[in-house]
Amino acid sequence: MLTEKKVLLKYAQSMAYSYRWLTQALDDMAQEMEYVCREFGIQAARKAEATIHARILQLCVFPNSGIKYEGMTYCGSEVRILHIRQISMIYCAHNGITTIIAVWNNYQNPARLKDIIQSR
Repeated sequence: MLTEKKVLLKYAQSMAYSYRWLTQALDDMAQEMEYVCREFGIQAARKAEATIHARILQLCVFPNSGIKYEGMTYCGSEVRILHIRQISMIYCAHNGITTIIAVWNNYQNPARLKDIIQSR
């Protein structure tokens, strides 16, 4: 798994955009992976994590892939949502950097999402 991450990171660094995670987004990711592991097993968690990282690499090439979150900005950039099965990645792309703002379980109350984005 570590080797895959190194290859993905090296690949991402050669892209048009680089990416970074907010600390809170990393916490979100860890919570989601714990949930998936607990409910569906370690293999499902590994697959979900690999899928998310692959989609991040997609964002490095195509930063506008996600759906625009109407009326929401982060640091002056429009916020976008990329749906990955039951998880969504909330991000913005600006000045060659894609910032992962949050990792969101789509089964949660959607009214909370706006508050979470604004708090970060």
